[in-house]
Amino acid sequence: MTKKLRFFSLFLVAALMLAACVAAQPAAEAPAEEAPMEEAAADMSGKVIIASGGVIRIGGSFALTGPIPDPGLNIRHGAELAIDDLNAMGGLEGFMFELVAEDGACDGTQGTNVGNKFAADETIVAVTGGTCSGETFGLVPILQEARIPFVSPSATNPDITSADCDVCNRVALSDALQGATDADFVVNNLGLTKVAVVHDNSDYGKGLSEIFQSGVANLGGEVSSFEGVQVGDTDFRAMLARVGADGPQIIFFGGYSTEAGLIAQQMTETPGLEDTAFMSVDGAYTQQYLEAAGDAADGTYISFVAGADSEEMNAEFDAKYMEKYGVSPDDLGPFHSQSYDSVKLIAAAIAAVASVDDNGNLVIDREELISAIRSIDAFEGLTGTIKCDSIGECGAGGVQVFQVSEGGFSQVSGFGME
Repeated sequence: MTKKLRFFSLFLVAALMLAACVAAQPAAEAPAEEAPMEEAAADMSGKVIIASGGVIRIGGSFALTGPIPDPGLNIRHGAELAIDDLNAMGGLEGFMFELVAEDGACDGTQGTNVGNKFAADETIVAVTGGTCSGETFGLVPILQEARIPFVSPSATNPDITSADCDVCNRVALSDALQGATDADFVVNNLGLTKVAVVHDNSDYGKGLSEIFQSGVANLGGEVSSFEGVQVGDTDFRAMLARVGADGPQIIFFGGYSTEAGLIAQQMTETPGLEDTAFMSVDGAYTQQYLEAAGDAADGTYISFVAGADSEEMNAEFDAKYMEKYGVSPDDLGPFHSQSYDSVKLIAAAIAAVASVDDNGNLVIDREELISAIRSIDAFEGLTGTIKCDSIGECGAGGVQVFQVSEGGFSQVSGFGME
């Protein structure tokens, strides 16, 4: 889900416009205070300059449509609450924060579209997002060229961060950890060694399934089949019949909520799979999965990449969330805490590099901001103490495994139970 555009022309256009404005005004024209100023603009040295009375604008790419709209909305809410809290504390040097929310739709092409919007908007200082891995891959080349740093709360594909992308960061944990942990749970905790793997062909689902497949093989297990479906498919019976012919003890699905739920439900109708175990991943750790699977959800397993949550801070967050939106954050899905932390982390990095000049403008150097995010080493967030490494991995916590019981998720293994 990636495309690459070149943004050198944007800087050239900006320079020509600035030159035209200067040339159009005689030297002895009206005083400076009568000339309108933009609230924020990026100058040619790579600095965002926000005039007095302006706002610090943070872009957000959220999966508000597509396969996981409820979790996408939940993640947006987490970011909005972070903005609320920053402004309640007076903002930064009297400058308030603003979230510019766009729909990344959990899709690479739409992620590219959102990236283009942010890159063309000189007032965007940094970005929280994307929600999904494919969507985030769409953002990466655009924001890298525009020198706009981002922090994803929930894109878990290992390749989101790398030594080649200095603007790429995340507070979610990598699927490299989740895939290996899930394989260990299946083989060593459940004692199941014949595994069928199904994925949804997304960057997220397929990538995670490949890691899980390797993990099972390394532990001496057998992967009896490796099948791909598509996001949006609803009838998996033919695929399940093929998979069931090999007699797997468990089916592992890498993908999102609705497809996971329908597969779990249709397994109960497939000869030979009625008693086969089912496991999926954080993309299915939602109420949406429980509703799609119905009674078939009971006894199934779901893993999630969880933070080292501060109980007191999260209780306060949950109360604010309920007051503002009228629902519990857990009713919509995961990663709201990571989303809150991603915005607060960005704000902390901005505070570390921003300065007020003699004219009362807030000046933020983009290159310094990019480095400042990577320099975070003791940020106390909802998900724990956050420390970013040299490639932008900032996640705290570990992987948890849940089993569905009586319509809810009960943790049975992993982080927090040691």
